[in-house]
Amino acid sequence: MTALAGCILAIPVGDYLTKVAHVPEMEGQRATTIFFLCVPLGILASLLIGVIARGVPYLLSDNPQRSMATPRIAIRATYAGKMKIPEQPDGYSIRVSLYIETRESGFAFIDWNSITRNPEHVIIPGKVALLTHSKTRSLLASMGNEPAASQFVELKNLPPAPRKADEAWSDWIFATERADLTAIPNSERFAIRYRVHPIER
Repeated sequence: MTALAGCILAIPVGDYLTKVAHVPEMEGQRATTIFFLCVPLGILASLLIGVIARGVPYLLSDNPQRSMATPRIAIRATYAGKMKIPEQPDGYSIRVSLYIETRESGFAFIDWNSITRNPEHVIIPGKVALLTHSKTRSLLASMGNEPAASQFVELKNLPPAPRKADEAWSDWIFATERADLTAIPNSERFAIRYRVHPIER
């Protein structure tokens, strides 16, 4: 569309400029200058404007594809509640997803083979990519399909653009509320800690 607009605008602009430059009319010199110089230049200029108009917002956006290193967080979730985790869990029995503001952004990869258990709790390791520079992030840890078994853990201390200091493991952060917004007894709360590191493409 920008190329077509440039082509159309180049004709009256070229007509004006050739008159200002006193290009002679004889043997079609002015018309030739308009159609073989001004019109191609108008198309080229409009294409350049279109590229800039599309590229600048992209460079200023949070799109992770423009970066050669996308941050991700490694997480460790621990659970000591009454709900039983199967000996061989899967994506239905345990899920962790990242929320940006109030919108789900993506699921964490759970390392099933590295889950550890002891008499007091289960530790579940995983990782999830940080795809935006949002100020508000939280993790939703879920077990099965019961809303009461899904709990939000707010990542309040994780800045929009992670720093070198965030590559160290954080303190344990306890869940604040269930997915149905009800309170969680202390004995039933998930706890999560995280550290940030880049994924080189």
